[in-house]
Amino acid sequence: MQRIVNFFAGHVRLGVECAYPERFMNLCAQNDISFWDLTRTGEVTVQVTMTMQNYRKLRPLLENLAAEVKPLKRSGVPVFLRRVRRRYALLIGLILTLAATWGMSLYIWDIRVEGNETVPAAVILSTLEELGVGIGTFGPGIEAEALRHEVLLKLEDLSWITVNVSGSRATVIVRERIHAPERVPEGVATAVYATRSGVIDHMIIWEGTPLVEIGDTVTMGQDLITGRRDSLVSGTRFVRADAQIFARTWYTLSMSMPLEHIEKDYTGEISTKRIIFIGRSRINLFFDGRISHATYDKIVKDTDFHLLGGIVLPIRLERRIYTAYEPRAVRLDETTAALFLQEQLLERLTEIIGPAGQVLSTDFEVEIGNGIVTVRLQAECLEQIAAIRRLREDEMVALPPTTEETES
Repeated sequence: MQRIVNFFAGHVRLGVECAYPERFMNLCAQNDISFWDLTRTGEVTVQVTMTMQNYRKLRPLLENLAAEVKPLKRSGVPVFLRRVRRRYALLIGLILTLAATWGMSLYIWDIRVEGNETVPAAVILSTLEELGVGIGTFGPGIEAEALRHEVLLKLEDLSWITVNVSGSRATVIVRERIHAPERVPEGVATAVYATRSGVIDHMIIWEGTPLVEIGDTVTMGQDLITGRRDSLVSGTRFVRADAQIFARTWYTLSMSMPLEHIEKDYTGEISTKRIIFIGRSRINLFFDGRISHATYDKIVKDTDFHLLGGIVLPIRLERRIYTAYEPRAVRLDETTAALFLQEQLLERLTEIIGPAGQVLSTDFEVEIGNGIVTVRLQAECLEQIAAIRRLREDEMVALPPTTEETES
């Protein structure tokens, strides 16, 4: 930022010849004259850079200093304007160019979406365009509050959205809605069912009638506890069944990988292609679009242009850097590959059973053939398999009255 200020204020590079250059620096310090880029060019000569204003402040003080100070180079806006002060056509063209650039910066030429994971950016941009916000839209005319409500009505998967406009760039920041799982309200009759198949190890029942016992084999989706209670004395009533049921479960997982993989030997050859984007227009700063390398890594770097105050101009420089490499086949050790796959399988198993699950035993089987290592994991686990569901209407039918109740 200071460099921009110095550029607009104008600065001068000075050559100072003095028997004791330290006296020059002390003179500047005593009179609050700042400078930068101090370079010693000889025993009695130095070079410094300071603003035009400080140079004008320094000149009257040089009479009391046995030193010779010469301007070597003047730079900045004042110097440029002094040179072109009589070239009226150039000045008018410069003013018109700056006015046109400032005017273009009031329109949106670049839109970026941040914060989305499941909702595609293309869907968000398409919705904004339907509401009148897209490339070429007048930035100050966007009513952020009204736009937010209209977008949220159209995109139910978003819980919040805002559009920040900075010059010609609009940044759309969204937050996606987190859909909470269905919760069964208190007082609603429920049943407990199995989320996985297994053998019941132990149960903790808070409410409900058990349909299985310890040691029973159950299948996924099978009811384990019911909220229906039948009694010949009190009839049928329905409660909110709730329990934790732990079962031994078994998994068979497999994973494969080739013993040979490709590594990159970089050759040191680097080529760069530059493209300038002005609004929707594109200008290639290269003649040959072909890449001379057969294999390469591609890195894209963008450079935006700003005015004072951080206003983004509708101009962007894109650099595409191509780094050439030669592919080299590397063969892994069979044992190393097998151990790597075993670690991956254990991590996958831990993700499946969750943090509350427990791995009781594991057995790995390694198979190597045709340059491919395959590892199979057979594991026995202990996990909580109970989940709650509502009782259906056909399940909430009371028992018919007994003969004794009918006679009475």
